Amino acid sequence: MYKVLLVDDEYMIVRGLQKLIPWEKLGFEIVGTAGNGQEAFEFVKRQKVDIVITDVTMPILSGIDFLKQAQEAAIFFRFIVLSGYQEFEYVKESLQMGAENYLIKPINKEELIETLKKCIKEFEEEKLRIQGEKYLFAHLLKRWVHDDIDYMDLKKMLAAFDISTEMKRYQVLIFTYKKKLHDQVHQLLHTNKDLYFFHHYEEDQWIVIYFGGRSGLECLMKSIQVLYCQNKVTFGIGEEVKKMADVSLSYEHAKSSLYLCSFYERQQQSMDTATANVLNENVPNISFSAFKKALGIRNIETIQKEIKQIFTELIESAASPAYTRYIIFLVFMDIYRELEVQDEFIYEEMVEKINKACSFKELQMIIKDLLDNLKYKKFRREYSMNVQNVLKIIQEEYHEDLTLKAIAERLHLNVMYVGQIFKKETNKSFSQYLNHYRIKLAQNLLLNSELNINEISEKIGYMSPGYFYKNFKKYCGISPKEFRDSYQQLFEPIDE
Repeated sequence: MYKVLLVDDEYMIVRGLQKLIPWEKLGFEIVGTAGNGQEAFEFVKRQKVDIVITDVTMPILSGIDFLKQAQEAAIFFRFIVLSGYQEFEYVKESLQMGAENYLIKPINKEELIETLKKCIKEFEEEKLRIQGEKYLFAHLLKRWVHDDIDYMDLKKMLAAFDISTEMKRYQVLIFTYKKKLHDQVHQLLHTNKDLYFFHHYEEDQWIVIYFGGRSGLECLMKSIQVLYCQNKVTFGIGEEVKKMADVSLSYEHAKSSLYLCSFYERQQQSMDTATANVLNENVPNISFSAFKKALGIRNIETIQKEIKQIFTELIESAASPAYTRYIIFLVFMDIYRELEVQDEFIYEEMVEKINKACSFKELQMIIKDLLDNLKYKKFRREYSMNVQNVLKIIQEEYHEDLTLKAIAERLHLNVMYVGQIFKKETNKSFSQYLNHYRIKLAQNLLLNSELNINEISEKIGYMSPGYFYKNFKKYCGISPKEFRDSYQQLFEPIDE
């Protein structure tokens, strides 16, 4: 409904207008009346109106002077002027000011209705024009942030919208969209002169190109948070750039930051602190040694504790989602291999879940559920304390000349008894387990160090390189050199 204000110092005229026209049927609502121009001016300062129907000659403030004051105060509405006699000076002045019509009292009902219908048509045309301009401007900004426009063309188009292209800095802000807050957020952004913005419908996000500096951006985000109140709002902040051509770079950074926020369920993420991690240029060094030791002794509680530590390191480092998935996959594979799950369905299901996980919390739950299964299902196999002690010695002293007899003496146990329970619980003899453990360490050193094969052999506890070579080929099917070469070839650059 379009809002109408009636202004006349004659009460009967106002009352007659209220009854003369089928306002609601035409799509209008009378929101107020005034007895002179001063009252009318105070009213339009307080409340938005679409149409004012006003008399010309009134006490205190005339209709013409009221309209002048409203225009000077930048209060805009369409207006129809009434007069009890035809004075061409009033007609001329009111039409120059933009009157829709000048009607002589007594009012001709049909003429007033036609004028009101003309106003509705103009309202609708104006609405379509504004919507078209908004669409064109949003489309222009979208092409700008996606680097999909020539910058000379961009400058010309922005100039056509009467927008400066001489800003000294630009920074892109992206935040989540809430339909019920659309009007409030739009009003907040629209009244800020230090930004351009558009609603990205495909992604359901607000995209802001800000050029008012960091402190102003922080104030803007606080204002948005106040609007969202109980609703969660997530911000992605791009780095500040100096050139129009680099706005797309700030946008890409903001998108990555927003993704990182969503993944770790944080409220905001700035590229100032996370650029390298988000873009996968740098990854944190996550230690697996304590976790592998916990797996080696098959103590579920200790395994849970060490996995929790890995999770903490990932969160604190703000590792990229791709790298985090990779680490979680390694955690799963170590659990799967070391605890000998032997269940193809679980393997396929876990790989699919890890790949589809949308948040860090989901990945945590995936590993938690796996451990719960291991803890309570038939394939849980926790080692006895004596076997745990033997495994602990292997993990800490694998580089020494270890024998089962020497370990049994240290533990004050019978060597035959230790050998039997070790084989029963691990499905491997002591020497098989020790060799297997050393070979896994050798594989890691071959891939992740510059040590030569003889140095690796000595480092993992083989005094004879020949014996190391023999055991490595037995467990891996290829020699240490072939193993290193085959994996290095996977990462050699391909010549263009």
